[in-house]
Amino acid sequence: MKIMSTQIEINGIVVQIYESVYDYASRNASFSNYADEKVDVSYFSDKDEESKLPKVFVRPILLYKDLNFSVGKQLFDGIEFPEIIEIDGLEYILVNFGEYEISYLKADAMDKPVYTLIYRTMQVTDRMYLYVYPFTEIFETMEAAQVKAEELNKTWAI
Repeated sequence: MKIMSTQIEINGIVVQIYESVYDYASRNASFSNYADEKVDVSYFSDKDEESKLPKVFVRPILLYKDLNFSVGKQLFDGIEFPEIIEIDGLEYILVNFGEYEISYLKADAMDKPVYTLIYRTMQVTDRMYLYVYPFTEIFETMEAAQVKAEELNKTWAI
C-alpha cells in the first residue's frame, strides 16, 4: 500500500501533511513501552490442546496513547510552528513521533487506530499466555491484520 503524504512549505521549511494515522505511523512510528501482554485463551479450546491456541493475535494501537507521540508546539531549527493549520477547509494538527521533521496529521483522523500483531511466547499460568509486541508491521485495518494473523497461525500450526 502506498503511503500518502503531501509536502507544503511553512516558514521556508518543507513539512509533511498526512491524511491518515496509517500513513503517518507507517513512516514515522517508533512504538515504545508496550509491556508484554498476558492473554486468557481459555475460550479458544475446550481441551488443553496447545496446538489449537492462536499463536498470533491482532491488537489495535492508538498513537496518541504512546509515550513518544506528541501533539502541539514544536521548535524546528529555532522556528515555532503553528499547532493547527487549515488546508482546503480541513484542520491538520502538528504531531511528532520522534522524527526530525515537521508533520501534520488530519485532525479528524487522530483517534483512528492502526493495528499490529502480538505473538505468543510462553504459557505463564493455567490458560494464560504471554504475548509480545514486536511491531514489525502496521496495518491500516483490522481485516488486513487478521488476514496476516491467520496466515501466520496456519504456517505455525503444530
